[in-house]
Formats: sequence, structure tokens, C-alpha cells
Amino acid sequence: MSTSHRRATLGLLTVVAFGALVLTGCGEKGKAPSDDPAAVAATDTAPVGSGETAAPSDDGEGSQDMPASTSKTPWAGTKQFVTIDRAWTNGGLTYLSVRPAQKEVNTQFDTWEIVPGTGAFTTVTMAKDARVLLTAPVRGDDDASGASRGEPLPSSQTEFVTLLKQLDSGLSAGIGYDLSFDGEGQVAKLQSQYKP
Repeated sequence: MSTSHRRATLGLLTVVAFGALVLTGCGEKGKAPSDDPAAVAATDTAPVGSGETAAPSDDGEGSQDMPASTSKTPWAGTKQFVTIDRAWTNGGLTYLSVRPAQKEVNTQFDTWEIVPGTGAFTTVTMAKDARVLLTAPVRGDDDASGASRGEPLPSSQTEFVTLLKQLDSGLSAGIGYDLSFDGEGQVAKLQSQYKP
């Protein structure tokens, strides 16, 4: 084989190898994980790198009114699994203080076992038209709805803020939420995970 053919072959192999690396590196990024615990037992959410917005300090009610950064967040266009420290409204918008967490299958109850993350909480903004779907214990024991405790039911953002504030802090820390972010980094959908 001549030198020019070897270089051409090596160049082609380099392009193919690089293309394979790019495709495998990007293939799962935009894909939302399944909501079935058994189907995604090994799936976890990677924590955010730089660009986190610090949550307001817990010095009182006034500190909760500090709005989140209006710039795009690192979570724009993604789905994240988080725990929520608190939620509040200000100027017609709902804000959440969140921290990445992990969920693992709890085979005894066919539910998720929530593993809270560590580090600082990040303040995120909910879109005005964001969907809120709540399961027990966040929505309480509303037997009148006829739905099971694990079935997510629609709620308003105002109801969610009120219900979250009513939860015992120890219980609240162990509840996980799937958040879907729009392209601007606002929460477009919030769904609590059932905890028996």
C-alpha cells in the first residue's frame, strides 16, 4: 500500500472514530428518562457544574423574595431530578430552591428511594404556564379524587407552594421531583415522586 493510501485510510478512520465519539457522547443528553423505576434503575442525574445561582439565605421571609438570575441556566432544555428546599412567589413568578438528587428503585414498594444531594441549593424560576403534577404525600391524602396516592394529579403553582410549606421539614427533604426545563432555563413541568 502506498504512503498516500495509508494517509487517506488513516484520515478516514480518524474521522469515523471521532464521529463515533461525538455520537455516543451526545446520544442520551436530550433523552428524558422513563418514569418506570424498573426501567431506569441505573439512571441518575448529574449535578450541575459552574453557573449555579445561590439560593437566598434563610434569614426570614424577606430573603425568600430574591429572584433568580435571568440568564440561561446550565439546565436549560434538560430534565433534572432534585429535592426542593422551599418555594415562594414574587412578582407573579414562582421560585424554587433546588438541589440535584438521585433516585434508586425501591423494589419493596415499586417506588423510588430518594438520595438527596449535597452542596448549595440553586434558585430556579417556574414558567408562568408550567405544569405541576403532585403525588402523595405532597398533595396529601385526598381520597375524594378517586386516584391512587401514587397517581400524579394536576395542581396550580400556588397550591404547590402552599402544600410544600405545610409539609414536615424532615418529610419534605426526602421527596424528589422531576423538573423539565425549557430552553430559557425555566421549569416547564414539575412532578413529585410518590413516597409511601
